[in-house]
Amino acid sequence: MWIIVDSLRPIVDTLAPAFSHPSSVTNTSFFLAWVMSFGHKTILRVAEQQHPDSPPDRSQDHSFHPFYNFFERSAWTPAGLAQQVAILILTRLTFTGCVTLLVDDTLLHKSGKSVWGIGWFRDAVASTRKRVATASGHNWVVVSIAFRIPGTDGLILALPLMSRLHRSGKGQPGCSTLARQMIEEVLEWFPDRRFTLVGDGAYAAKTLLADLPDRITFVGRLRGDAAVYDPRVPTPKKGQRGRRAQKGPRLPSPKQAALKADRKRTTTGDWVWQSIVVSIYGKTKELRAISYEVVWSHVTGLRRLKIVVVRDPSGKMDDIYLFTTDLQASAEWVITQFAWRWSIEVLFRGSKQVMEIESPQHRCRSSVEKVAPWVWSMQSVIMVWYLTEGQTTSEAVESRSRMGEWDSEWSLRHMVRVMRSVILNATFDTNSADPSQLLQMVQTLKSWGNMAV
Repeated sequence: MWIIVDSLRPIVDTLAPAFSHPSSVTNTSFFLAWVMSFGHKTILRVAEQQHPDSPPDRSQDHSFHPFYNFFERSAWTPAGLAQQVAILILTRLTFTGCVTLLVDDTLLHKSGKSVWGIGWFRDAVASTRKRVATASGHNWVVVSIAFRIPGTDGLILALPLMSRLHRSGKGQPGCSTLARQMIEEVLEWFPDRRFTLVGDGAYAAKTLLADLPDRITFVGRLRGDAAVYDPRVPTPKKGQRGRRAQKGPRLPSPKQAALKADRKRTTTGDWVWQSIVVSIYGKTKELRAISYEVVWSHVTGLRRLKIVVVRDPSGKMDDIYLFTTDLQASAEWVITQFAWRWSIEVLFRGSKQVMEIESPQHRCRSSVEKVAPWVWSMQSVIMVWYLTEGQTTSEAVESRSRMGEWDSEWSLRHMVRVMRSVILNATFDTNSADPSQLLQMVQTLKSWGNMAV
């Protein structure tokens, strides 16, 4: 059985209120087994890693029922676990000012007629600008917390917070509706905190933004042909009949605003490109921007918004049309905040390639609704541990010394590698073992290696 190290135990124990005592013990055991598991991470294969010294006979019925019951029959809920993960992240890591939340959806490939909640969705990885690819699976809407790593050149990590399954078919809530539900829960958990929510164009929707609380600022992307209006209401003429206007005349759409700026021959007045310098995607770039206030009545009602049209003078990037609910925000801040959204794409890649979130085979509703959120929660546990404790260990120092040019200390793969080394060194302590124990350790390592093949 793998040993949980002292630096990891208090972090894992923070999640205990989300479980009953037996489920909390199973959660710790299953987490260690998941981290130490190589190869295809099915539930049975991960359960075998918890006891590498005595692998079971696969021809017999599953003898690891606690691990199956942990998802199928246990009373814990993904929302309750997400609340404890939020407490873990916000108490263990240091945040200044508003906490930035990132929202996006991802497809976990699954197949099978008996799999609950399965559907056909757009596959973002396989799709191109000219062709939309679809695939069967579970489409998850994920909210994560963006954390700026101290001592780095603005490097951002996205830590998974909570997720909801988006089901296909009529009458099912859309991605933006599920995102709104999760954001409202977060606001209830932390009534004294302010948040910034960053989402792509799919989340610039009425179901998410209508009557958005003032404690949360939204930064997102909008269509180039969006119908926007002047927020300044014209004064009605004396004796004018009829309903009083609630918004001003229609303003140029973001795309039209860029064209007006291109035709502008002076550098003063409205619709003029402004040169700005921002640090995005690990680089410092010189961009041009136009910003103006509007009312986007179709989506946000009469709430005032600030639109920022962004252009890359080098032509490497297409024009981007951004907006925010913070009227005092600078164009540089809006662009930088939206660029943070890329970290959630890195999160999805790590969860699929390193955590192998698509590997478990499960069919019933309870397992489907719990396995993926649990894996994302454990991904946050690994990242919090490395950011607070793991990066100073001797195993981390040794791993950094072997890094190549393209390796990153802040990749999920590196964090898991360091955690495995720490757990292995704690489990197989050659200084305090007698010869018989050492022989048992060797046999366990052989079994562990065979199961990894």
